[in-house]
Amino acid sequence: MEELDFDHVGTLLSDLSQPSVLPKLEGKQRTPHPFDESAIDFSSSAWIARVLDVAIWLNLDSTFEDDEAPTVVLSRLFEEISPENVDGNYKVDGDHVVLTESGAQSLEERLSRASNNRSIFLQMIEDDRPIAAATESWIEAWNEAPTTEPLSINATVDKWRIYDISGRAQQGQLELNPTYQRDFVWSNSDSQLLIESILRGIPLPSIILARMSNSQHYQIVDGKQRLTAILRFMGAHPEGLENAKRLKNFELFESDFNQFSRRNNLRATDIREKYLPFKTKKYPDNDPLSPLGGRYYSEIKDEPVRIAGETITVRDLFERACDYFIPVLIYRDTQVRDIHKVFRLYNQQGMKLNAEEIRNAVFNHLKISKLMLYVGGDRPEPEIAPDLVRAGIDPTEAHENIKALGFSIKRFKRTKVLLWTVATLVLKPTQSSDGTYRTPSTATHIDEFLRSIDNNRLNQFKTEDILKNLANDLISAIDLHQSAIDAWHPKFRRKGKSEMASRWEELPVVASLLACLVLVVMGEEQRLEDRIDDIRALSARMIGPQSTQNKTQWAHIAKASTGILEALDISIADADKAVRERFGASAIEALSEIRMISVS
Repeated sequence: MEELDFDHVGTLLSDLSQPSVLPKLEGKQRTPHPFDESAIDFSSSAWIARVLDVAIWLNLDSTFEDDEAPTVVLSRLFEEISPENVDGNYKVDGDHVVLTESGAQSLEERLSRASNNRSIFLQMIEDDRPIAAATESWIEAWNEAPTTEPLSINATVDKWRIYDISGRAQQGQLELNPTYQRDFVWSNSDSQLLIESILRGIPLPSIILARMSNSQHYQIVDGKQRLTAILRFMGAHPEGLENAKRLKNFELFESDFNQFSRRNNLRATDIREKYLPFKTKKYPDNDPLSPLGGRYYSEIKDEPVRIAGETITVRDLFERACDYFIPVLIYRDTQVRDIHKVFRLYNQQGMKLNAEEIRNAVFNHLKISKLMLYVGGDRPEPEIAPDLVRAGIDPTEAHENIKALGFSIKRFKRTKVLLWTVATLVLKPTQSSDGTYRTPSTATHIDEFLRSIDNNRLNQFKTEDILKNLANDLISAIDLHQSAIDAWHPKFRRKGKSEMASRWEELPVVASLLACLVLVVMGEEQRLEDRIDDIRALSARMIGPQSTQNKTQWAHIAKASTGILEALDISIADADKAVRERFGASAIEALSEIRMISVS
């Protein structure tokens, strides 16, 4: 048998097999049974059963029976996923049917696409979207056929200032509404966030354009929403200008849009639908953008902003040469038929940034962000956290222990779990007027924790000593969690009543890791080591909620973590005091109240 590398195929198969909500499809569907990639045997026919285990995620028209011959199964499988070379994708090797190199490639491509589409589906479920809506989006993702024809492409990379964009728009060189583009769908809030990014000097993603042959006209392939928002804000959208000229007192349009709007009795919907200007969002008094908040472009042109290390005016930023550029990818001399393929290709590639990826970019300047990346192993390079390296802190074993829980380094999931644990440990949620604690979403609470550090409300997490303590404590807590692995019953490790525990879900990891972190802070690790059987009996009753509601997740974490501590005869008050002395803040006592929320 030829030596082929099946590692990625095995990883994808294993990932797809892990328990989760499934798309709601008609007919009988096989529920995947979790397995580890190490359990897949590609040297025999056994791997075929693993493929069939995850068939629901592959979106196959065929159904397969367990007693069908391997060659029959593979013939029908590859007729769907690689019809141009069915027989060349597998071969009979003695008593077994094995993959060829082309078969491994075809299967890997299908599995990779399945993994991306599954992530889209599960993200919608996590965002509390109905399963029917998530299933519909999942099916739509599969219905976008991959581009297979070679494209005649001549692409160049450029960078434009904002006035390059507005100037071309005014000269009619930008086709803002090509037929293959969706309409302008951004809300004013979306548009305001984009303008805020520009006013803060934050780089924008590339705009993708296609230039028509023998002309200076450009079609927008990707970036219509961004360009429309910029042009609207400036009062430079061609359609908006034409609409404004039909209204009264056009002479006020550029100089005083507020007055222009009042004179014409414009409603918010009129302004948006007619591509007219919108105000900036309002900012708190301590924000550098506060003087620009809640105002139209015509009102703030001469206000200063700090861009690329120098102070310029808003007018300089939007209308003149400055050091703020927008990257532009231009497809030149591209046939119209290929423009549509390019557009489809860009909409298929990869996935949107998730909350963890966005958070890592926004708060990457904080040392605690780099600490989490380094300790968790998402970015294990020593140069990520040189202060920790110089202090002799080595998280190598912690990386292996997190991996053993089933968390890969994909999309900063490890960093999320650690940040979620620490944020829950030290940052109390805000309280309602009746004194009850609110239960924000995971992303909101983590972001608030990092913002509190950034704006100095939790400035102790900027100090070297606290960060070293936190890194050491996290590593010890992760190690304790793994050394006491038998304390965590299989029913506890996943939502519902699954007995399969090869991999953990985030919620029970955060709950149990938080308890371990408290034990480390208090120097009471041995209590868990000595009473593993007691905690196992307790965790068997701590089945996670099926609901993804914020309050049920908070209640589960609070009940599980404080319940573990109390079962080990740890006083909640003593735990709260110890954490507060160690890190200058604690939410342990808040958790003892939050745990009273009814979990269903």
